[in-house]
Amino acid sequence: MASNRKQSSFLLFIWLVALLLHLCCYNNYQPPNGLVMAFTVDNCRAPIRSGMRQSTKEQMESSIITMLMSTKDDATASKNDNNNSKLDSLLVELSDAFDYQGRMDGNPALKEGYRCGFVTVMGAPNMGKSTLTNALLEKDLCIATARPQTTRHAILGILTTPKCQVCLVDTPGVIEHPAYKLQEGMMEAVMGAFHDSDVLLVVTDLFSTPIPDDELFAKVQNSQKPTVVAINKVDLASTVNPDAESNQDKTITVEQAVAQWRQLLPNALAIVPMIASDGASDPGVGVLRRLFTGGPDVPAAIRDLGRPVPGMFQPNVQFISDEEATQLLPISPPLFDPELLTDRTDRFIASELIRSSLFETLKKELPYCCEVRIHEFKEPTETRNLIRIRADILVERDSQKVIVIGKSGEQIKNVGIAARKKLQVFFQVPVFLDLKVKVDKDWRKKESKLQEYGYVKERKKKKP
Repeated sequence: MASNRKQSSFLLFIWLVALLLHLCCYNNYQPPNGLVMAFTVDNCRAPIRSGMRQSTKEQMESSIITMLMSTKDDATASKNDNNNSKLDSLLVELSDAFDYQGRMDGNPALKEGYRCGFVTVMGAPNMGKSTLTNALLEKDLCIATARPQTTRHAILGILTTPKCQVCLVDTPGVIEHPAYKLQEGMMEAVMGAFHDSDVLLVVTDLFSTPIPDDELFAKVQNSQKPTVVAINKVDLASTVNPDAESNQDKTITVEQAVAQWRQLLPNALAIVPMIASDGASDPGVGVLRRLFTGGPDVPAAIRDLGRPVPGMFQPNVQFISDEEATQLLPISPPLFDPELLTDRTDRFIASELIRSSLFETLKKELPYCCEVRIHEFKEPTETRNLIRIRADILVERDSQKVIVIGKSGEQIKNVGIAARKKLQVFFQVPVFLDLKVKVDKDWRKKESKLQEYGYVKERKKKKP
């Protein structure tokens, strides 16, 4: 009797959900955020992690269908054929009922075996994490310069295929001892990406530069998450001086680096040598891309690397099959529209491209004191095929402002020229760019400013 009541309550709940979804679709009802969040249980990740890029209806559809599919799996495991059959019918009925503007063609949540997950790209500063992320996306989303600590935010890049959606998260270089609050915020971004990840991609170089934070590296070593190591900059092997005193305690060949990382992370699924700066054409980048997207033909991509290096794979493993690669990401509906490259706004991308020009134009430590704020971003119209951007470059001192502007405004002019070229390449339209330099004293050290600029989250006030 109790079992029947439990089953009836369960089915009543499901049908109430169905009714709510019908209301959303047919009556243009927008449920309050609290209601959406209430459906976000462990197996319903879309609303929290989508950056609100999906519409509310898409979020609810993906979340509810994912929850029902999880329940269906439980029913299958418990051999409850009655509930299983009813859930099958309900899934089809709900999918047919959804009809709203902007809906993806057919809900991928209903595609058998569709996968979606977060791959966190992490490592020491200046290892080429952003360059590798761009190569995997085949698009220059993340700014990458020769200077360390260019990346300040965790930046999401979305790679969507018919079988899966790979959410690549490029993170700031790990710092063991942050010197000021901005760096503390950057490390919070790293830790958040680490905890939210489904797969870890650790990026190092030919010299086996480790993650400098011992506590974080220990968490990586003890993690049960699938881990892949990318040994970047292997082209340096032909130029390194093995007799130089500075190289005595470093690995200087690909074989040495692979062996070193196999000892450090013995459970790593793969340790892949590469030259990320060669882009998508690099064989190592190709291996990673096929690994994360589940093929096609992962073994062929591995063969393209050339002679196998001992330790690239776990003991007694020569290749990784498409089936094994597919299982890296969890079964899940896509969290983002397939056409999206990132959840970041055009304003954010513009500010990053301008900031990268500061790194390339200014000398020494000055770019690290600069922040870019976009206060006007006008998109093209039918009568004007032009983006108009007005931005402020913030520095911490009056003396820094003088340097950024330069003699007769020459320096800021050069920054603007370089930034405009980047912006036009990214947005594929002409760009009008107006830059001003202002002083925001000690902004890197003020938590209120870092919250305003999106580097740290607002701290919850403790109740008295």
